[in-house]
Amino acid sequence: MSNDEIKNHSDEEEKSFSRRNFLKMSGVATGSLVAGTYLGSLLGDGDTAVETGEESTAGEGASEESGGAAEDYSKALKFFHVQDQFDTIQAAVERIFPADDNGPGAAELGVAFFIDHELAGGYGLNSKEYRKGPFKPDTATAYQGPQYAMNRREVYLEGISALDREARDNHDAEFFHELEDDQQDEILQAMQDGDVDMVGVPSSYFFEQLRLATLSGTYADPLYRGNKDMAGWEMKSFPGAYMSYINEIESEEFNEMEPQAMASHVQHDH
Repeated sequence: MSNDEIKNHSDEEEKSFSRRNFLKMSGVATGSLVAGTYLGSLLGDGDTAVETGEESTAGEGASEESGGAAEDYSKALKFFHVQDQFDTIQAAVERIFPADDNGPGAAELGVAFFIDHELAGGYGLNSKEYRKGPFKPDTATAYQGPQYAMNRREVYLEGISALDREARDNHDAEFFHELEDDQQDEILQAMQDGDVDMVGVPSSYFFEQLRLATLSGTYADPLYRGNKDMAGWEMKSFPGAYMSYINEIESEEFNEMEPQAMASHVQHDH
């Protein structure tokens, strides 16, 4: 092997190592603020998206107003392949965590994209949970976990169908996301109360899953596609993912610190 070939081979190994190192660090630096079972599915089996029909157009191409700026791949959908399904989820989470004088709501924070990516991974398949029967939802204790045969992907798709069905039956609209805010609130309240018919699970279970996902996407590290621009943290004056507070720990004053995401600790090789 010539000297040039040896050098080229060495350069390729170095680049390969740098990419592997980056992915490994991204995987280890999981969102310590992510609630429940959302932790760590982003870099898992997210490519196993459900084929549900018409392709979604969310996140495609660069905005004309941006003058051909680079695409925002955090807006690419991985689970929802039907735009109206995604739009219904986005409308629902915005009503659960709406924009107000304190800051942006779930839609602007990217919570629906957070949910989309989580459902595409192991969380959507309940992959780390015991999934054998018998299922006893009426007699299960709080320590036994979900007692339904459906995985979360199926629960969400059924929940979206129920939201849209309520919109058609009660408000003469084809989809939930086409309704006025107060009409959406009325349906979500019925969901929370368990008064909406769903197949396989009570509507109150779906609502609780959606509420948990909304809060998780609002306050998770931006690595997980929610909490856009760390605005969720800013609303709570939460500093984010600092590695140490050694310079602040002895202070008797309140230290207001700029939020810092986990990505800021990962060195990118150029």
